[in-house]
Amino acid sequence: MGVIETIKQRRSLLFAGDILLILAATELSTWIRLGQSIQVFSRHTGASTFTLALYITMLYIFDLYKTDRSRLTRDVCFRLAVAVASAGAVSAIIFYLFPNWVFGRGIFLIQMCLVFLFLSGWRWLCCMLISAPIGQTKVLIIGAGRSGQALFSLLNNPDSPYKPVGFVDDDPDKTGSMVGSTPVLGTIDELTKIASRQQVGTAILAITHDRSEALVDRIISARLQGLAISDMPTIYEELTGAIPVEHLRRDWLLFADGFTLLSKQYVRKIKRIIDVISSGILIIVSAPIMMLTAIAIRCESRGPVFFRQKRVGKDGKIFLVLKFRSMIEGAENNGAAWAVENDPRVTRVGRIIRLLRIDELPQILNVFHGEMSLVGPRPERPEFVKELEARIPFYSIRHSVRPGITGWAQVKYGYGASLEDALKKLEYDLFYLKNMSILLDIEILLKTIGVVLFGQGAR
Repeated sequence: MGVIETIKQRRSLLFAGDILLILAATELSTWIRLGQSIQVFSRHTGASTFTLALYITMLYIFDLYKTDRSRLTRDVCFRLAVAVASAGAVSAIIFYLFPNWVFGRGIFLIQMCLVFLFLSGWRWLCCMLISAPIGQTKVLIIGAGRSGQALFSLLNNPDSPYKPVGFVDDDPDKTGSMVGSTPVLGTIDELTKIASRQQVGTAILAITHDRSEALVDRIISARLQGLAISDMPTIYEELTGAIPVEHLRRDWLLFADGFTLLSKQYVRKIKRIIDVISSGILIIVSAPIMMLTAIAIRCESRGPVFFRQKRVGKDGKIFLVLKFRSMIEGAENNGAAWAVENDPRVTRVGRIIRLLRIDELPQILNVFHGEMSLVGPRPERPEFVKELEARIPFYSIRHSVRPGITGWAQVKYGYGASLEDALKKLEYDLFYLKNMSILLDIEILLKTIGVVLFGQGAR
């Protein structure tokens, strides 16, 4: 796990450098503007602290603490510019409302420019000094079947913290065959010898379904001889923030860590209180946008402004989700169908409101009424749920909580419009249910802002 820790340390170093440079930019901006220090941190403690927190929040929202964004690329420069500009816009509003708090418009504008320059330079320096390739931990994969091959695909890339050097399998006929560019080195009986010969200290068990007693005994024996053993679902979750649904045993839920907050009534009550207060505020704040959207929809095409559709909610109960109509009237007269890229049924106004996710705004009313939550698995249509539950294991688990306007699957995977997409999104939904917390909800809400502003996943 040393590689994972190294990645976390680099992210922490990037974060600490950002804080110090934002503070330096704040102090230096007063020297540039006034030719002397005005002790900005003591005289304007509130404004300095607020802008620092706001810059860091915006950097997080725009995914600038991912390890692959420590390099100064065109995308990183653009995201930095948007993050700094967004922080500036919010600060301008707050300082207008609280004029006694501000430390001067000239100082503030200089600070924004310096923050962008300093953080750009810091990421360039990180690329030069600390972004050299991280050493990978060599591992053996136990099992060359579907799960082993899926794990190999995940690990076999330069950014992976693990380097698969070979497979071992319980089928002796597979010895000497190749999985991609990696060989099956022998059988599980030879696991310890192969690990010693390859100088490997860790093996990942990727036989996820049929584990005989003899197989388990041999792996336990290898572990007792000093070989570290991990399992495929744990590594998959660690690296992707998702749970590999197709590679889980049916009894996985009995012993898996997590899922503890599903039964905690106080968490459900706190989440509901947050939903009621937040949705009430959002209804008031978004009222002008919703009014303009309704006028635009009415002017472009015939039909109702709102679109009501049956969805499956908590405990499998059916409710009517409310959305702005983004398709032509009668778009589903021939029955329910998955949306497709550049769907011809979508109107011109519909494309815009889908891109900006404005079509989802009326669902705030569903949240206020208690049918949905701000954060949770997206509700699916009954016609599709029936098929998905029959074909995808564990699918019904997502109905153990209220569905959400946004969720972990939405910020990690984006739009889904097929059985394969539904499977991938369930992997992220299960991760959310397993690790559900108020802090994770806040993280999802912050990431949703970045997803919406960059138009990711809209269709």
